[in-house]
Amino acid sequence: MEDEKLNEIDRLIAQDCDEGMRVDKFLLKLLPDSGLRERRRLIENGFVQVNGRNCRSGLKIFPGAEVVLFAGEERSCFVEILSRINVVKQGDGFGTVYKPEGIHSAAVAGSLEPSVEECLDKIFPKHDPILANRLDFLTSGMLLIAFGVERENEFRAYEDSGTVDKIYHARVHGIPAEDFIVKNRLDTAERKRTKVLNEQADPERWSYAKLLESFADGTALLEVRIAKGARHQIRAHLAHMGFPIIGDPIYGKEDGAERMFLHHQRIKLPGFEAVCETGWV
Repeated sequence: MEDEKLNEIDRLIAQDCDEGMRVDKFLLKLLPDSGLRERRRLIENGFVQVNGRNCRSGLKIFPGAEVVLFAGEERSCFVEILSRINVVKQGDGFGTVYKPEGIHSAAVAGSLEPSVEECLDKIFPKHDPILANRLDFLTSGMLLIAFGVERENEFRAYEDSGTVDKIYHARVHGIPAEDFIVKNRLDTAERKRTKVLNEQADPERWSYAKLLESFADGTALLEVRIAKGARHQIRAHLAHMGFPIIGDPIYGKEDGAERMFLHHQRIKLPGFEAVCETGWV
């Protein structure tokens, strides 16, 4: 591949704490929702350079090394993921689709992996579909689709005014003694991990947790309601309270789970409501 054909997406300088880390792991700092297979494909296809040179996945990072990520090929909707996405509800101004775990919600710059966003024109032809909310790569459930910019702006206004309810189901380690609210502000500046701060956030950023069911193995099913979420909000908030989500590789524990048990189950805003059950409750 000729260098002049590459389009730079992002770059990062390795710090002292990164010394000895493999390049394929270091790339998580640039692509926090990517899988190991995806990162290795990017490296193998020449979309990653260290100090101006192509590299191997196993190259060990050293302090001061400059890692640059370039754009991948032009992509379109992939048939294999289109078959896994289905419309949950379609109204006049909004619709919802089901996203399984292990699929990106939005197109990620530099990524070779497909996303739901790239398939929206095929799912809602002639509706000018716009992805209005995102789910983490490992989270399943509903994505809200706005039909046109006017409807997207309408949704943002609803979020800002606190009139949107997003309900998630989470299977967690531990059993809370009572329902609780997590009011901590979040710091999302770090690319991979969201930090929970000892400061109170604005009310629209709170997480409201309700116990739905407890199990003999010491786990529980929670309903978590948010209004305007931040990146990894529910995952970070629940772990901060001592109830990490089962299968969460960042905020959880090594539990051998086959998936991360977080699912966007319901969304409600003025004039529109949709429900998509988990399938694993």
